[in-house]
Amino acid sequence: MRGAGQGRSVMNKLSSTERLLRTLSGGEIDRVALFDIFHNIGLIEHLAGDKVTPKNAEDLLCRAARKSLDLIRHFSVPDNLDPVVFKDETGFVYEYQWWTAHLVERPVFRTSNDTENAVKRDIKIIYDCIAKGKVCRLARQHVMLFDEKFDTFEEVKAEFKRVTEKLDGTLMLPPEDVSAVAIATERYDETGWWYLWYDYPETAIKYLDALTDYQLAFIEAFADPAVCPFTQISVMVGTGSSLLYSPGFMRSEVIPREKKKVDLWKKHGYHVFAFLDGYKWPLIDDFIDIGVEEIHPCETYCGMDVRTFREKYPEIPLGQPIDCTNLLPFGSVEDVKQAVIRAIEDAGGKKIIIGSTSEIHPEVKVENALAMYEAARDYRL
Repeated sequence: MRGAGQGRSVMNKLSSTERLLRTLSGGEIDRVALFDIFHNIGLIEHLAGDKVTPKNAEDLLCRAARKSLDLIRHFSVPDNLDPVVFKDETGFVYEYQWWTAHLVERPVFRTSNDTENAVKRDIKIIYDCIAKGKVCRLARQHVMLFDEKFDTFEEVKAEFKRVTEKLDGTLMLPPEDVSAVAIATERYDETGWWYLWYDYPETAIKYLDALTDYQLAFIEAFADPAVCPFTQISVMVGTGSSLLYSPGFMRSEVIPREKKKVDLWKKHGYHVFAFLDGYKWPLIDDFIDIGVEEIHPCETYCGMDVRTFREKYPEIPLGQPIDCTNLLPFGSVEDVKQAVIRAIEDAGGKKIIIGSTSEIHPEVKVENALAMYEAARDYRL
């Protein structure tokens, strides 16, 4: 029987790992898998049954995740609720909050030659960090990802394993990265980056290669699929209605570098998801061709819907179809439940992972997040 119901006797029979593996293969599952980011203290406190403090924040986040999710990513602990301003060794200034960060000030680069000199310095620092197995903040996107709090790759690996054990069955995705171009354009802004690209193309390419080499070095040091056999690449592909860059640029400079990461993860035994942010239709085939096994999110506001995706790609799993921009913050509980049921049914009741299109951010209504997870758990496959 299909439809919303009260659950069934095999509910939660599978482990999260088994449920996700069967979801990828299209096998029989006991319920739909759940995957999300928790950046909402109200939800964490509700699920964990306690108030967040600096001392208990990690414990409560783990408790909330294992109570509700099969897979969590962007594991940010709300242990410091006051913003912190940080200036890196090269003069870039960031403001950190517990769940995200923002670049608030760059050094002044008056010419593209100034930018080139700064990029050459960055390249040297990045390769020095690679040689020492050190976390390189110049080579990361600053959004409070798991690895940003540590100094070495080995520390990240050890802490990841420790926290995963506390999750007690719920899995955590390895610290994700974004494409090299995304890091370059954030650090030097779009204007500075593209002047560099056209005025000093050799340096620009060396910079993209250095950023990618850093990501590959991290994967090599971190990989252990026994802790979690799933990972993802994260690529900012489009705006709401078009690609961010031309298909030619994506296929020559972005996707081949992402393939290197996919290949290395898979060499170590991982199943690789792809977080493709924004409008993505023209490039989905390209990412499937490099070996990703699942695509997310499914953003209706970017011209995508579950039914159309399933018709075009009947064998590819799809995730994160519940809108966190409008529906989860402003919709009703019933609207959310119906969206979940519709997504599952439009997917044919298989190869679908339910979660928000990005994260349970602070503006999401707690009751709507709970309704999303409840509707997915209660759906009879």
